[in-house]
Amino acid sequence: MGKRKKIFIVGSIVLLIVLFTGLKLVAARGPCRGFHRGFHRGFHPGFHHKDVSEFILWRLDKGVEGLNLSEPQKGKYKEMKGKLEGRFKEHRDDRKRWMEELQTAMNKEDPDVRVLSESVKKRIESSSGFLEGNLDLFVEFYETLDKEQKDKVMATVRKKMKRCRME
Repeated sequence: MGKRKKIFIVGSIVLLIVLFTGLKLVAARGPCRGFHRGFHRGFHPGFHHKDVSEFILWRLDKGVEGLNLSEPQKGKYKEMKGKLEGRFKEHRDDRKRWMEELQTAMNKEDPDVRVLSESVKKRIESSSGFLEGNLDLFVEFYETLDKEQKDKVMATVRKKMKRCRME
């Protein structure tokens, strides 16, 4: 197995960690199962203009508390968190700018669908790159953990995957 494939696999695991621990949204039966209940026609009501990045970082802090990090690990976590904060802000600003451009293009009398399509494709690539960069940061931090800490992280991921029927 090549290095790139290993990084992709670890990155996928980290994405799951972020999604299932950092973005846990509590519904009637927990995330995934019965998630749509209580929402109008199955749509999530959103965060009501709250900064989602603050919520994600709070969830990460909460998840890291149980790992009993050493001082060097705390330093690496603090470094990762600082980089994530900067990336979240940059991504949020880029998204706002892109939404304004998209809205302007859509408000034209005869919007060019080809140009809009290319803009959306570029945005998807940008978002993918954003997620990949975040995964890389998390992998760097994950590699500083000892076996017991890694086992705790993987147990949490497995639990979340099982809850979402991804076992």
